[in-house]
Amino acid sequence: MVKPIGTTAPRLKLGIQMRELRQNSRYTIEDAAKAVPGLNYDKLRRIELGKSSFRQVSELRKLLELYGVGDDVELAAALEELYKTPTSQDWTTQFRGVPDGTRTLASIESEANEFRAYHPNLVPAQLQCKAYAEALHRDVQPVEETTSEMIEGNVALRMIRRKPILRTEEPAKLWAIIGEAALRHPVGTKDVMREQYEEILGMAALPHVTVQVLLTDAPVKRLWSNFTILDLGRERPVIVQVDTPWGTSAMTDKSLQVARFNRWFSTMTASAERPEETPAFIETLKRVNT
Repeated sequence: MVKPIGTTAPRLKLGIQMRELRQNSRYTIEDAAKAVPGLNYDKLRRIELGKSSFRQVSELRKLLELYGVGDDVELAAALEELYKTPTSQDWTTQFRGVPDGTRTLASIESEANEFRAYHPNLVPAQLQCKAYAEALHRDVQPVEETTSEMIEGNVALRMIRRKPILRTEEPAKLWAIIGEAALRHPVGTKDVMREQYEEILGMAALPHVTVQVLLTDAPVKRLWSNFTILDLGRERPVIVQVDTPWGTSAMTDKSLQVARFNRWFSTMTASAERPEETPAFIETLKRVNT
């Protein structure tokens, strides 16, 4: 029986459980997709990532038969119920103006056991205080042509996305590498930046949070775009998320890409300042902003 995964988006629940069933039956995505008319590799991968759904329930039933659990009436009924649940019942749909990719990411993040984030230009979402997040959106509002309602929705969801790390029972781990430029770049007023520095200091003091600063002149090969590695635990996929210039989130669980980003993260971890040096660095920036 597939492990329950809690209260997350129905489409994501369905995708994760279908992936576990496929792996338990030792089918590759390619072989499983070929066995069901109407499916292909890309379609089934998107379903397993919670980014798409089956066109009709018969596709779901045929996969269950292929995976050897077609006779499990209780399991089939539960999965079909997830398939039938309208996307309007996804808890993230209440945040108007938030891109679909960001809402899907928020659902996945709610299930993560560990976050490894690298941000060269901005403070990672997991460490942002509300004032910083609001100022970030307000600063680019004339360019992005966003409405106040859209900004409020994005900020509200961003605050909720921090909950896995802030919960008191079994919080998710966070290891963040922040580029020096991200910490020096002014977002909003000096008061906003001081509040953000305080937030980073408070978060870095938590036992399950590690924060490193990658100096601009550090002699290291580095990526210039941010990424986050999400470990869902319990034999579930490790997912890499990258923000795109179009304001959306690109995600993959392909092993080659996951390995690639893990190598990048390890490289920059070794070259960043030690975690115990982070508080002193942040305190220096606070004094500059007084």
